[in-house]
Amino acid sequence: MKFNFHNNRKNGREIAEKAPSALHPVTLSFKDADLNQAFEKYTTLHSLSFVRTSLSLAIGLYVVFGFLDPLITPEILSELIVIRVINCIIFAGVIYLTYTDWGLKNFQFMMSMVLLVAGLGLVSIIALLEITAGYHHFAGIILAIMYAHGLLRLRFIYASIITWFVILAYITAIMYLAITPFEVFIINIFFLLSANIMGMIASYWLEYYMKAGYLNEQIVHEKSDQLKVEYDRKSNELESARRLQLKMLPQKFPYCPNYEFAFSMKAASEVGGDYYDYHRTEDEVLTFGIGDATGHGLQASVMVTAIKLLFAEHAVNSELTDFLKRASHSISLMDFRKLYMAFAIGRLRDNTLELGGAGMPPALIYRYKTNSVEQIPLKGLPLGSKAEFPYKKVTTEIEPGDAVMFMTDGLPELFNRNGDMIGYKHVAKIFAKAAHLDPDSILNHLNTVSESWLNGHSQNDDMTFFIFKRRLPVTHTQEIKDPIPDESEELMIREELIPNN
Repeated sequence: MKFNFHNNRKNGREIAEKAPSALHPVTLSFKDADLNQAFEKYTTLHSLSFVRTSLSLAIGLYVVFGFLDPLITPEILSELIVIRVINCIIFAGVIYLTYTDWGLKNFQFMMSMVLLVAGLGLVSIIALLEITAGYHHFAGIILAIMYAHGLLRLRFIYASIITWFVILAYITAIMYLAITPFEVFIINIFFLLSANIMGMIASYWLEYYMKAGYLNEQIVHEKSDQLKVEYDRKSNELESARRLQLKMLPQKFPYCPNYEFAFSMKAASEVGGDYYDYHRTEDEVLTFGIGDATGHGLQASVMVTAIKLLFAEHAVNSELTDFLKRASHSISLMDFRKLYMAFAIGRLRDNTLELGGAGMPPALIYRYKTNSVEQIPLKGLPLGSKAEFPYKKVTTEIEPGDAVMFMTDGLPELFNRNGDMIGYKHVAKIFAKAAHLDPDSILNHLNTVSESWLNGHSQNDDMTFFIFKRRLPVTHTQEIKDPIPDESEELMIREELIPNN
């Protein structure tokens, strides 16, 4: 479609105010030929049932009035019957044609012709009645005016031309017969002209606002198509960004003797703001990181890209606190404006774990020997601040059977339909319940709990986990140690259904 409006507003009044620039002021035709043709098809399809009913009503009126002819003018009954039968046949034929392709293509022409024939038929009937029964039957033309300006769904210009032609035919016939008194003739003409002018005004504005509404609908469709194209384009871009981001994340678990690993990221949108990474040196030292950019989406993904580059370049050869300082300074120089990265970095050397944090949730360590969970704070100013912060390092030993979990705040701050949040304390209990399992099973348990908590509600933030566990020695007993005493099993399950903030 060629027609186009720029800077469209959705307000109906403003759309109607724009209509004059798109419509001819007299004929009310759209200045755009394609739009005009489309509107003709649109109104035809939506007018068929109404017009068929109107034509059926016209046949009924002709039949009813036919029963009055023998009572009023029996002397010209045969002439009247001929006129009425011809008109009824024409009406019935037009109803049939509305079911054909020809009738649909020539709808306005067909309605114009049926109105012209019916109007001239009324003039003929009125002329015959004037001769024999007086001069009080001019009102029949008012019925034709009603049909022209409303019931046949004729365009304003066609209805106006034909009704004026029928009125002129009536004036010519009455003046030729010279039966009606002049005063009565003037009054009749006054009523006919008044009825037609009012009908013209009604049909003009009816067609005007119909076309204004149609114009609004076309604009909405056009804008919707444009939005769909833009949406598809952005969706493709986001999908490409998502695939690129996933490629930036590790695709396989690191190999460390005596350790098992699992990690995952579940984004709240197409592109997430969470991040995890690791690097293992030849001397089997594992350096890993997990982060959470403010917000999520494309802006957060920019921060993820930045920290990815910084981690790859500096994390392995730097002290943990030095890396946090350098990364924070480098990000601040990028001037991302209100974009920060909460980050935790760890280093596993043999069985010694070093940790440093910058505004991340606490690391959870399940101690196999004591059947308990420790929380190691990873507080600190998020990366990207221009202020210098004294980041600290924590060192601990990982014993056989111990499990360690790092996470972003997606799970602890997960809201359900009722607005309840799981909470950090509750997450520690969830982890404790599954810590005797392998890391992959622990991860599956966390995802199951989160889905159950959401219960169909949308996830509001990215959820990322980095979990590892030190294997028990081969000579160690393989009896699985239940991290929850039997007597508290029922209590733990019940607490998992209630948020603990």
